[in-house]
Amino acid sequence: MRSKIKTLLAVSFGILLLSGCGAKGEDDTAQQRESFDEAMALAHFLSADNGKNEQEPSKEITDFTASCRITAGSEAGYLVLGDTDGEYGTLLLIGASNSGEEDQVVIKSYKHGMIDPGFVVKPDAMDITGGTGEFDLQVEVSGGKADITVCGKEITSVDMPFSSLGCVGACKDRGMGDAYMDDLTVLSGGQVVFSDDFDGNFVNELYPYDYFGGREGAFSPAFIKTEGHEGNMALSVPSGMLLSETGKDVAPAFKKDFELKKKDIKSAHLCMTALGSFEAYLNSEKVSDNFFDPGKMIFDHYLNYVTYDVTDMLKDQNELKIYLFHGFYDKGVGFAEVAGIWGDKLAVKGAVVIEYKNGKSEVIPTDETFLACTDTRFRFNDIYQGEIIDDRYTETEWVPPEVDGVIDAFCKLPVLAKENESIAPYKELLPVGVTEPVPGHFVYDFGENVAGTVKIDLGLLGDSYGQEGQVVTFRYGEILNSDKIVNGDGALGTVWTRNLLTARATDYYVFGKRDSYEDVYFSHTYHGFRYLEITGITKPIPEDAITAVAISSDLETTGEFNCSDGIINAFFDNSVRSLRSNLMDSPTDCPQRDERLGWTGDAQAVSGFAMYQFDSKELYRSFLKEIRAMQNTDGAIYDVAPANSCFGGHSCWGDAIITIPWNLYLQYGDKEVLAENVSAGSRWVDYLVEHSEDYIFSSGGYGDHLSMQSVSEKISDTAWCAHSSKLLSKMYKALGEDELSDKYADISDKFTSRWQQEFIREDYSVEAGILYPDYECETAYCLGLAFELFPEEMRQQAADRLKMLGDYGGELFYPGYSGMAFYLPALCEYGYGDVAVRVMTNTAPGGLANLLSMGLTTNGEAVDILRFSDSNGDEYSDGRYYVNGSLNHGAYSSVSEVCYKYILGISPDENAPGYEHFYIRPMMTSGIASASGSFKSVRGDISVSWDSGERTLTCTVPKDSTCTVVLPNGESSEVADGEHSFNW
Repeated sequence: MRSKIKTLLAVSFGILLLSGCGAKGEDDTAQQRESFDEAMALAHFLSADNGKNEQEPSKEITDFTASCRITAGSEAGYLVLGDTDGEYGTLLLIGASNSGEEDQVVIKSYKHGMIDPGFVVKPDAMDITGGTGEFDLQVEVSGGKADITVCGKEITSVDMPFSSLGCVGACKDRGMGDAYMDDLTVLSGGQVVFSDDFDGNFVNELYPYDYFGGREGAFSPAFIKTEGHEGNMALSVPSGMLLSETGKDVAPAFKKDFELKKKDIKSAHLCMTALGSFEAYLNSEKVSDNFFDPGKMIFDHYLNYVTYDVTDMLKDQNELKIYLFHGFYDKGVGFAEVAGIWGDKLAVKGAVVIEYKNGKSEVIPTDETFLACTDTRFRFNDIYQGEIIDDRYTETEWVPPEVDGVIDAFCKLPVLAKENESIAPYKELLPVGVTEPVPGHFVYDFGENVAGTVKIDLGLLGDSYGQEGQVVTFRYGEILNSDKIVNGDGALGTVWTRNLLTARATDYYVFGKRDSYEDVYFSHTYHGFRYLEITGITKPIPEDAITAVAISSDLETTGEFNCSDGIINAFFDNSVRSLRSNLMDSPTDCPQRDERLGWTGDAQAVSGFAMYQFDSKELYRSFLKEIRAMQNTDGAIYDVAPANSCFGGHSCWGDAIITIPWNLYLQYGDKEVLAENVSAGSRWVDYLVEHSEDYIFSSGGYGDHLSMQSVSEKISDTAWCAHSSKLLSKMYKALGEDELSDKYADISDKFTSRWQQEFIREDYSVEAGILYPDYECETAYCLGLAFELFPEEMRQQAADRLKMLGDYGGELFYPGYSGMAFYLPALCEYGYGDVAVRVMTNTAPGGLANLLSMGLTTNGEAVDILRFSDSNGDEYSDGRYYVNGSLNHGAYSSVSEVCYKYILGISPDENAPGYEHFYIRPMMTSGIASASGSFKSVRGDISVSWDSGERTLTCTVPKDSTCTVVLPNGESSEVADGEHSFNW
């Protein structure tokens, strides 16, 4: 039986080993952890150079001419020329865009998947195409120079960033627009070495084709889309990189055989870390089902190791095998313009730690006694782009590995036990249906949008399903192309992928000899999808042979909710799916496109709901550790963590360093969390003060990101300054630091006073407005109420005005990321719970529940992610809509905190946090007849059930807690642990 990871939690929480074994005592566990630390100190990094793309000198192509036609609008389309390392080698991009009367040529270079900031050439815009946007590009390369001509006009000459041509391709600017390529030709020495007219005529002399059947185009076996354009078929240029085939970036394997006396062993553990991610096998059995271990880190500050109990897996004769993948080290770290890789050499190190019954111990570390293989079945892996598994490769040649070949700084890093939960499967889904919208395109519907991957049971396939070398393509999407989608990108019923941006999200499987039936499991990448489109086979894979595997951080579910309103229940379920899809070792924004990053604004917004729904304490503590490690010397908090490409200093995003620790303190009652983060929080607030203008702050950031209303950045940013400094004061108060508490309370008062002076009218009224006209919006009011910025005597009027704005706006959900978590609570707190329910259940376009009415099972990036009108405000005909981004974002899950905090009424007491004392004060309105749910707090289970028709409320209070129960009629009761029933 496969062992489960043992995640070592912090000493202050008893350091439990989370495995099939029982909990150890604190002293025993500390001693064991010390032995693991010592074992890791003995281990050496193993690497392997697969020499994937070495080019024979006689085949070098240094002088050549490349030409094509690009048709593009505002997003440039590019001809791409690269070396033999392909996508993650060195690339030259020559592109052009059109914005009406002006054309813009751009030349740039990518290295290791990142833009080279020192190689961007952007000549002055000019009229080249007469507004058509049709560019005839020609690049003549000779003597290390590239002369670039567009439509016969000489544009510029640049130095070539690489010496010999190894691949050719296309891409376009990141976005959701269209671009096309046609008549692509590369000549060298008077010979065509590469060409494709996308009408069936092609040549590829750059790389041999060794798959079953013949090439279908110059880019075979890669999946491409062609469309009719200007009377011919043309390549529909993706945002992601499309390149001709080069040698593969193979995941290496390392192995060691060793002997033991099984009967003498008391326990055995495998400890492992990596610059990248790894997958370990012991005696041909997979050690763990986790994904991407050891997970995300600030790789230049520290490394985390994970520990597995492998006692039951050992024999007298043993083989340990470790595969090494990219993980979040140098892939999945952002699209090219923002990516920051941590290094360019993968490595793994670890040890088997054995404790014998006689009290002795043994360590088997990674070292020069291991062997390496660079020809495994795992030919390519990338978090964004996908995975290639080729079962023609059988690991026959093993050679000595490279030992400690990484830079010295990595060898000197502290290696620490991973304290938060790993990413792991939590659910498997069988298809609910399969269609064939286009001959040979089989589309599987898994019923809900998830983050994860698929696995295929080859043993359930007959021999007719694949010949050796046959390539099968797997493409993923959140929705299908339909006649309702204005910006469709394929035939009706095929997967819609435009919102993936530069992520290809495409996996490939190549059949081997079929003499064995190892599962195909694309477990070294992940996708955000409901639908899977398979091509390359002549009949569909049986539905019982294909499974979607949903993954997330392996967190315990702690919350349940249900009420009498079906729309609220459905929105809650969607919120849980989106939240779970975006808890991937750290909170992320989305699971499908070329980000999947730890945006701090998204993370802090949803943290309150997350801490009700899941035991997410260690996940957020780890995330905060990453934020602190990256904090700038001037105090600025960066917008994304972990990351090796830093930008930030923006309100609502940087405030995560204060709001998340405060939420953790309220939910778990742990002052250590405050102590860990209060200094970083102080530097952040000091930064806000220094960069404000007399306590009015505008960060030049995102403001009320993706709001459906016009929101002044300075009113929301200044509000967040007042809020964070107030919370920081409370943090210091809880820690007994009264002087610092007073300091930041004073700063909060100054931000609050200036907010009032700057934005509140002297002649205010509910009818005319409390705020000046330029600042009238739902976000300003809900922040002013939630952060107590309005004077106390004015707050009910401000809430009345907020309700009035909601009435004017048709009870749509206007706030964006700055205000989304506070809009419904502001209504609920001031007597407008019925309005909050109507806002929450509004299925109209722009309503919070609109996606529900469209059949979607997750929350979108924005409330108006489906746009039913064009940019001029003209409504599309026949109910058609434009899809404008991610359909699975975690941020709007924050709204569902209202289900726990207001509908059930469970809320912590900041004066007795961690549910030492708490409140149950459910909001009962005409829109909800009954509700029930539970929350497993740090002290035990809390449950609430009420029925407004029966006028009954029952609740459960855990041991060592007290609770104030407030009934709808205003009566309150103080109760201790146990079950309680009330009537009113």
